[in-house]
Amino acid sequence: MEARQRTRFDERGLIVIGPSGERRLPFYAGAMHYWRVDPTRWAACLKAIHALGLTCVETYVPWRVHEPAPGQYDWSGANDLAKFLELARAAGLSVVLRPGPHINAELTAFGFPDHLLADPAIQARTAHGTPAWLPSPPRAWPLPSYASAAFHAKVKAWFAEVARIAAPHLAPEGPVVALGVDNEAQMFFRLGPYDLDYHPEAVTWWHEASGIEGTPPRAWDPADVGRCISWVRFKEQYLSRALGMFAHALDDVGFRGIARFHNLPPGPLGLSDLRGAQHAIHGPVGLDAYTPRAEFRELRRRAIQVATVASPVPIAFEIGVGFFPWFPPLDAGDDPQRERDHLLTLLSGGMRGFNLYMAVERDRWFGAAITKDGVAEPHAKWIPQLTSTLADIDWPSLRRTVPIALVDTRADARFGLATNAVDPMTPVLAEVLGLGHAGAAELGTDAAALAARRWHAAICAALELAQVPYAIIDEAATEDELARFRAVIVPTTTRLDRGLAIRLRALAEHKRAVVVIGPGTPVHDELDQPYVEPLPRRIGKIREGSLDDIPGLAEDLSALAGELPETWQVERPDTVRCFAYADAAGTARAIFLVNDGKPATAVLLADERSALRDPFTGETFHVTSGKVSVPVAGVRLLV
Repeated sequence: MEARQRTRFDERGLIVIGPSGERRLPFYAGAMHYWRVDPTRWAACLKAIHALGLTCVETYVPWRVHEPAPGQYDWSGANDLAKFLELARAAGLSVVLRPGPHINAELTAFGFPDHLLADPAIQARTAHGTPAWLPSPPRAWPLPSYASAAFHAKVKAWFAEVARIAAPHLAPEGPVVALGVDNEAQMFFRLGPYDLDYHPEAVTWWHEASGIEGTPPRAWDPADVGRCISWVRFKEQYLSRALGMFAHALDDVGFRGIARFHNLPPGPLGLSDLRGAQHAIHGPVGLDAYTPRAEFRELRRRAIQVATVASPVPIAFEIGVGFFPWFPPLDAGDDPQRERDHLLTLLSGGMRGFNLYMAVERDRWFGAAITKDGVAEPHAKWIPQLTSTLADIDWPSLRRTVPIALVDTRADARFGLATNAVDPMTPVLAEVLGLGHAGAAELGTDAAALAARRWHAAICAALELAQVPYAIIDEAATEDELARFRAVIVPTTTRLDRGLAIRLRALAEHKRAVVVIGPGTPVHDELDQPYVEPLPRRIGKIREGSLDDIPGLAEDLSALAGELPETWQVERPDTVRCFAYADAAGTARAIFLVNDGKPATAVLLADERSALRDPFTGETFHVTSGKVSVPVAGVRLLV
């Protein structure tokens, strides 16, 4: 008999389904690693999490810690997960469990047991057929292949053991309301296109996905473009297939009916397949964020994309409170509002929920919100102010009106990866080093990939300058998804995904949305095969010279938005953006003012009936003659 649904995500967070009906639970979580905290302090720490206004405690369940030797499990003392779950419930908290198998958490081998990784049948393989190793503190270790049947058998046995402990504590009777399916699935950051995984079973997966026979490419070959691009695209399919297998294993061992999610690693979303992973696990996929202040604008754009694509709810699963000690702090100097502004940046982009990582202090981390003794740190006083405000305005129910969608095209991006001149160096490193506007594509030899990403960034900048609300959507979006917007903008040079081209044609011909592409006219598809039919004339074009004329591009694109309301527009300066979120009646309840430049006083066109209050400072700003002046340095939330 099919197990009943116990919890599920909806467009506002979590729903807990009990005998007497459904209970809504906002996803405001804080991370605590029980095995790293003295059990005598668990209750105090959990009470402190609850006092911050958080609804959930999130914790990894570390395979390495609980199974130090094959088949020998330790659930005692600081490893007593069942006791921790009981105390969480007593503290009034729901629980989000993340059993991996990959967890990272700054553990040796990212939390995998050594006895697991020692099996050659489980090890991922490089293009040379050798085991793939990852150097991470305190030592290097061999990576598992996510295509290995032996690996998946071991994972299922581990999940079954976790289920044995956690089953009595599942919602609605118990506190466990959600499960993480793996963690930051991105080839362990080894994303060089011809680096890995060449495990025999991974190669079999590629044959099944691509329909191509023979061996996969081990270097860029301009004489065999289709095979190379198919291999790069397969990396996305590989990870989604593995996540789906993990999700099915969780169902099989006793977790069926519990909501699940996955979290993408920090960095550009173009290196991951959010939609494919979401489909595989049947739950939302969100992002992790550990971002210096100088990159908040780019973080906001990533949040906008997740808010557009994530289904049914966009959630930021790890929001850095503190940092791990392998790297220097994200920002130098005294910046007491950095962590608050970090989260406000994500909320301004449309995140409906979040997980503060870390809520409770632990080893291999500094700067958590709560000490190991359960005392809230002074720098965390903004957290209860925020959670109280979000409850008052019913934040998950608020929405932002967005007339324009920008499509994040992947056809050129894959060529940028496939032609990387320094392969197998991971493109993640290129992004971290900030080599240029085109990120990892700067290291490729494909000019179209460079241009496509620069055009994407330019269009974002132009829409922001024009103060036009926009969404970022992936190229796999359906025609109905694209038709929700008044206009759809598609940066193109010479390539366009064939499926996207068909949907754009239908949008334009049926007048469901205005479609604008450019500056180039695509003549090849995602595999570099020529198009037979040109795109219809109803599709507009971006001017060639717009890349060097952002104000001119802003003027062109603003016309696509139609008539925008005058309220909640920034009159000056140009560096300040406004993000207004309204309730179902259309009344603005939350206003985010974001300053991407030097501190300044923003003049905001506002509703005469409004008075704006800053929940952190207590300041109130009154509207006079349809305008209100607000000093902005960083990010402000006004209600």
